[in-house]
Amino acid sequence: MIEEARAFSPGFKVGAAAGHRPLPAWKRAADFLFVQVSFDVEALLRWREANPVDVPVYAGVMVLASESHARRLAGAIPDIAIPDSMITALAADRMAGVEAACEQVLAIRDSGAYDGVHLIPVARYRDVESRLATELR
Repeated sequence: MIEEARAFSPGFKVGAAAGHRPLPAWKRAADFLFVQVSFDVEALLRWREANPVDVPVYAGVMVLASESHARRLAGAIPDIAIPDSMITALAADRMAGVEAACEQVLAIRDSGAYDGVHLIPVARYRDVESRLATELR
């Protein structure tokens, strides 16, 4: 399918999504990869080390907007692991999800293991932008 997309539109870049398991051989033909959202930087680093590829790889980072948002995601997405401590923090402070996501972005950057992040700010994009604007200069 990746080769068909390239043949249909020369120069078109084709990406693939990667779960937190071994990368299937066919996805290695993609031009870039997005790794599934995780709330565990160490798990992302272990995945990256176990799945070396020569294409850009972007880690999924999501801002949890609220305790209920976190609980809905945890119930709906089987492979997502949201720490109980994050849910507790969200119950006490609505900015906890913004802070955690921003810290994760910076940790991923500092690790050098990824080419960047696929940031999903949900409805908190202004909060994330203001927090990261000075950090990422």
